[in-house]
Amino acid sequence: MEFVQHSLNWCKGEIFEGKLSLFFGLMILLVGLSYFKWGSTVCAKAIIRPLIVVTLMAMGVGIYLIGTNSKRIVDYQSQYIDNPTEFVESEKNRTEDFISWYPKTQKIFFVLMVAGMLCLLLSHSAITRAIGIGLMLLSLYGFVLDHFSEERTGSYHKEIIEHLAE
Repeated sequence: MEFVQHSLNWCKGEIFEGKLSLFFGLMILLVGLSYFKWGSTVCAKAIIRPLIVVTLMAMGVGIYLIGTNSKRIVDYQSQYIDNPTEFVESEKNRTEDFISWYPKTQKIFFVLMVAGMLCLLLSHSAITRAIGIGLMLLSLYGFVLDHFSEERTGSYHKEIIEHLAE
C-alpha cells in the first residue's frame, strides 16, 4: 500500500467522526426541542439553552472536521505526487504537534466535568444546574471525540514512523 493511502484513511476517519458529531448535535437538538415543547417545569425550561449551546458546538466541530478533511483528501493526493518524502515529513511534524495537545484537552474536559458536577451538586438554581448538566454533556462528548481521535492519530503516526524507517 502506498503511504498516501494511510493519510487518506486518516482523513476518512476524521470525516466519519465529523458525521458522528453532527448526529450527536442533532440528537441533543431534538432533546432540547422536546423539552421546549413538552417541558413544563422550571428545570425543563432551564435546560433548553445549555442543550442548544452543546448542539452548536458539536455541530460546529462536525462541520469543521468534514470540511477540512474533505479538502485534505484532494490536497494530500497532489502533495504526495509532487514530493512524497516532503509530504511524509510534513505529516510527521503535523501529527507530533497534534499528539502533544491530547493531554491538555483531556485536562480541560476533566475541569469542565468537575465544574459541571459542582454546579449540579452545590446549587438549587434551575439555570445553574442546567448549565452543570450542559457542561458534563459537553465534557463527555469531548472525552469520546478526543479518545477516538487520539487513537486514530497514534496509529497514523506509527505508520509515518514505520514509513520513514524504510
